[in-house]
Amino acid sequence: MPTTDDLLNAISAALRDGTVIDPEPHLGLPLADAFSIQTALFRQFDQPLLGSKLASKGAVAHSAPLLFVKEGGQYPHQSGLAIEVELALVLGKDLRLQDPAIERGDIVDAISSVRLGVELLRSRYKGGSRGDPGLAVADLMSNIGYLLGPELDRGLIADGVSPGRLTVALDGRTLYDDQARHADSDPLKALLTLCHQAPLTPLVKLEAGQVITTGTLCGLLTIDHPGQVAISLAGQTFQLDLHG
Repeated sequence: MPTTDDLLNAISAALRDGTVIDPEPHLGLPLADAFSIQTALFRQFDQPLLGSKLASKGAVAHSAPLLFVKEGGQYPHQSGLAIEVELALVLGKDLRLQDPAIERGDIVDAISSVRLGVELLRSRYKGGSRGDPGLAVADLMSNIGYLLGPELDRGLIADGVSPGRLTVALDGRTLYDDQARHADSDPLKALLTLCHQAPLTPLVKLEAGQVITTGTLCGLLTIDHPGQVAISLAGQTFQLDLHG
């Protein structure tokens, strides 16, 4: 039976080589082991934590480090690449964890700016993580890195406000053209949950200057070939050069 070290080494190799591994032998991975693998993987990159991605999972929030955070829209295309268009929340001051006294207004006050953000994703599992939460966490929730676009109106994080229409096109071919929709309705829900709960991983820090993202506005969009991606949201545009 494979060990956590076996999975750690396999995901690490897949990250380096752009390959995929069979998830089936690892299904049912305990979350504690998954977060240990996640921590060890990120430490292999020997870099500061510049941001985190969050996802609501019932009464808790799962997190994973962003492998990089960069200004602008250039990144080399790779097999299996997908993107998610998101609201990137840039912190202007630290937020405490494990503090039930923190309210939504405290989080709004800690956010210095809201940016149009694009998460780059590629699962290291053949066919994905099969909906297994442990495997998803161990694989850094499929993160490759994060690209920061133009600043958006802070009013978009007000409770009940819709970001409006979002369009995404690859070389002129429409990938998404509809209202931007966040799975939680409130883009701050997962962040508020994270502030209240005991940290599941030592990688979680909520510090000034970091980028926090809490979920896609358009679902997962596959980028099946190198090309130019045009994104339009809330009166702003963002051009990605996902080159070969």
